Amino acid sequence: MKRTPVLPLTGIAAIAALALLTRVASAQDKDAQTGDIDAKIQKAMDAADADVKNGVKVKMPEVKDTSDDDDAKEEAKEEAKKAAEAQAAVNAKGPAELPAWTPTVPQFTASGPAARKVVDGEPRIVQVGTSPLTPEALADAWDTFKKPTFSHERTGSQINDSADLSVTFRNGDDGTEVKMEVERKADGKVTHVTLSSPIALPQ
Repeated sequence: MKRTPVLPLTGIAAIAALALLTRVASAQDKDAQTGDIDAKIQKAMDAADADVKNGVKVKMPEVKDTSDDDDAKEEAKEEAKKAAEAQAAVNAKGPAELPAWTPTVPQFTASGPAARKVVDGEPRIVQVGTSPLTPEALADAWDTFKKPTFSHERTGSQINDSADLSVTFRNGDDGTEVKMEVERKADGKVTHVTLSSPIALPQ
């Protein structure tokens, strides 16, 4: 059998052949790398599936920040201390009387004697009752009490014929204070009145 002689590659033909061989080799390397990655991914998935089937739960360890807990405990401790001080002031011996200079509430009917109570975490002398006058009329009456040595504040709201107002006076000479809170619902016949004055905390 006669063999066909193989001619040596020269010039452009040699360059083209070399480029072709390079592409083939590169493609083979990429295929090999892709195959390795796919194999690793599949292995990890198989391991996860096996853990799920066997009831194994893998959980990352949690590092708990205790600073929030410490702050909450400190806040709770402080609140408990304030509550104890307020209750001690209420329990202390002393008169359950509003300051002598307390303005008169027009047509006020007391529901009972004044009492020492903790209101919103604060020890106070409290006197409750009613008046047939509207909250606005009662607040207006208290506004006329204004005096040079007294600070005065009026707040509240009136919505849909319901009113919730408050007027506070503070004596600049001795620091005593009285607050009147008046409330009436839209269909109410009387105004509910609460008079109160803070009790000094024990030293």
